[in-house]
Amino acid sequence: MVEDPRKSMMAQDAFAPIANHYDAIMAHVDYARWLHITTTLGEMLPPGFRHLDAGCGTGVLVKRLAIYGWHSVGLDFSEAMLRVARNRYTLPRLVRGDFRALPFNERFLMITCLFDSLNFLLEEAHFAQAMQSFYDALQPGGLFYFDIVTERMIASHFENTSWTENHGRFRSAWVSTYARQIQTCETRVRINSGDESITYERVYPLSFIQDAVQQAGFSVLAMRDAATWRPPRKNAARIDFVAVKGDADMYRQAFKMADKTIKRG
Repeated sequence: MVEDPRKSMMAQDAFAPIANHYDAIMAHVDYARWLHITTTLGEMLPPGFRHLDAGCGTGVLVKRLAIYGWHSVGLDFSEAMLRVARNRYTLPRLVRGDFRALPFNERFLMITCLFDSLNFLLEEAHFAQAMQSFYDALQPGGLFYFDIVTERMIASHFENTSWTENHGRFRSAWVSTYARQIQTCETRVRINSGDESITYERVYPLSFIQDAVQQAGFSVLAMRDAATWRPPRKNAARIDFVAVKGDADMYRQAFKMADKTIKRG
């Protein structure tokens, strides 16, 4: 029997071949938007709260939040990405871990999981396990801010296409295929003539995500189109979620102000 390569993804470090070049490859990413939303949501919480950035990668968001005095822990499955975070940004509080079994219990008052990190979970059961794990890691009343990409994003940018990018000192070659029948995208990235990084992301129906969030015990405070910060339409490429461990009504009034601030950008 031939092993499904997607199932071995969590057993190996798929980002190891590109970790040292990751920040340069992703230089176009709007981290400032995530920083703005995260810090605005954080203003609804009492000072000095503890924060977890799950799927922290090379630690870019954690490093920027430190400037605001945040007490953050970064978690990622990729040891190579965490090594870059330690060496390049000298971040002290980093943990290697799996979303499905976070090594924390009611430790944080806010968790972020961004840059479609949850799409890397390829089974519905794994997604549900992760939601429960995030719930358990939050203190009562804690906030969970995460995002997902939709099929619109994958079909527009990653469906059966290839391209190269020149980053100055190196080049990256990309090959991406999308299997619509299983809603899974395979992306292969090679730096110069090095080893390939092979990753997989799955698109989940919005209804499934909403059910998984609620079944874990969360109350959804808001769902927003990442491009407009308005309720998502069918053509949304990325969707942001803000959920609460407890009754979302405790944040309704404060969120009205945060909502306006985020929308203004």
